[in-house]
Amino acid sequence: MVRNILIPIDGTERSMKSVDLVKSLYQPNDVRIVLLMVREDVEHLYSEKEVEKAKSPLESTLDAVAYQLNGYDLKKEVVFGHAGEAILTCARQNDTDIIVMTKSTRIGWVQKIGSVTEHVVKYAKCIVMIVPENSDTKKSPRKMHQCEYLDDIITLSGQLSLGPNSCLLPVQVGKCIYKITVIEGSLRMNHLTYNPDGGTWMLPPQNHQPPYYDLNEGDEREIRLEILVNFGKMDHIEIVNTQMTKLLKFHYATRFESIEI
Repeated sequence: MVRNILIPIDGTERSMKSVDLVKSLYQPNDVRIVLLMVREDVEHLYSEKEVEKAKSPLESTLDAVAYQLNGYDLKKEVVFGHAGEAILTCARQNDTDIIVMTKSTRIGWVQKIGSVTEHVVKYAKCIVMIVPENSDTKKSPRKMHQCEYLDDIITLSGQLSLGPNSCLLPVQVGKCIYKITVIEGSLRMNHLTYNPDGGTWMLPPQNHQPPYYDLNEGDEREIRLEILVNFGKMDHIEIVNTQMTKLLKFHYATRFESIEI
C-alpha cells in the first residue's frame, strides 16, 4: 500500500529531520510525498507577478530539499496564510495518510512552532508524526560564516556538503553599498529583517526594498541597501550558495553611509 506523506518545511536545518526520518522509514516505492512551505508574512498580493515573486525564495528552498529525495514520487507546494490551517488544508487536498513535522525545543521558537504543531495535531484527520529537534542525527549542525572584513574573498560549500553554505556580510545602520563579484558558482543575496515571533531573521526588508538578488558566475554588481533596526535588531545581509554540490567563490567590498535625518 502506497502512503501519502506530507512534510511541512520551514527552511531550517531543524525541519530537515522530518525528511531524514521519512527516508529512513520508507522506500521510494512505498510513498508519495508532498513538500509544503507556507509564507505567513504576505497579506495582499494583487497580481500574478507579485505572487511569483513572493513564492520564488521558498521554491528555491523546496528545490534543494527535493534534490535530497531523488527517486521519490514528489510534489512541491508553496501557499500563503496561517501555517497551521495551510498544513491541514494541504493534507485534505492530497488525501494525506501521515503528516511528518518537527517540533522545535529551541528558546524563542517554542511558542510559534509549538502552537502550529499543537493545532495540526488537534485538528488533523490523519496520523501526525512529530520529530523532536534534539533527535539523534549523523550530521553535524551547520555553522554560518560571519564575514569580519569590509573587503574579502569568500568560498562557500554546496547545499549538500558539510561545510558552511551561507555567510553574513558586514552591516551598519544606514546606507550600505556592496560590490559583489561572483568568481565561481552562483549566489542569492538575502536582505532579512528580524522577526520577534520566531526569534530569527526571516522577514522581508522594510521600505519596499527587494528581498533578494541573484547573481551568477562572472556577474559584478553594486547593490545599495538601507539597513534598518526592527525590534532592536539590525537587518541581516546573507549570501547563500544556491548550488547543490558546487563551490561558490565570490568577492565583496562594503561601504557605509549614514542616513540623512
